[in-house]
Amino acid sequence: MAIIDLFSSVLSRPASRILEGSVRTLVNDLIRDHDLASAAEVDTLRRSLRGLDTRAGDILGKLEQAQSELDELRSALQAADQRLAESNSALESATAKLARLESSAHEHQAQPKPAAQPTPTSKPADSDTPLACRVAGCTIKHRSKGFCSPHYQRWRRGTLPGFIMPDGKVTQGDKSWQVGKKSTGKPYEIKRGRLYIDGKAV
Repeated sequence: MAIIDLFSSVLSRPASRILEGSVRTLVNDLIRDHDLASAAEVDTLRRSLRGLDTRAGDILGKLEQAQSELDELRSALQAADQRLAESNSALESATAKLARLESSAHEHQAQPKPAAQPTPTSKPADSDTPLACRVAGCTIKHRSKGFCSPHYQRWRRGTLPGFIMPDGKVTQGDKSWQVGKKSTGKPYEIKRGRLYIDGKAV
């Protein structure tokens, strides 16, 4: 205690021992009368404050660490939001592209397909062999209707494509035409759903 130590330093050792008890009593009475804290209480308070200071430092360190983790989480959340926005944009682009493709496919399906054109099987008018069969590539002499015997038999049976059959009918897919008997045996063409005989539409 500061006061007691002061007396002890001024007085000789024997005297200080005699006065030490009285001085301590006097000091304690003064502290108690003036409602002051004792040395023990001050030491206890000092230790408590040191303990609080240490714990406050620990808490501050944990708060700083939590703040750092919070900043990292906030940064990760922003990055995730950006990736989500990019994914949404890519999804919208893919959806629009798919819609365009589906629309194009529907338009393509809606367009009528051109009718398949049969390969011309008749010979040109200026053939060097007028007496030969009228079927292209055939060099046998014609028998009747301009056909050789084998082709004439096929024509009679209705199995010779590219020429009007004996009954005057022409059929392609779901469509059929009926022409006069004068046109039987003649070659024909079908263009854009129309029948042409000798280059004229029927």
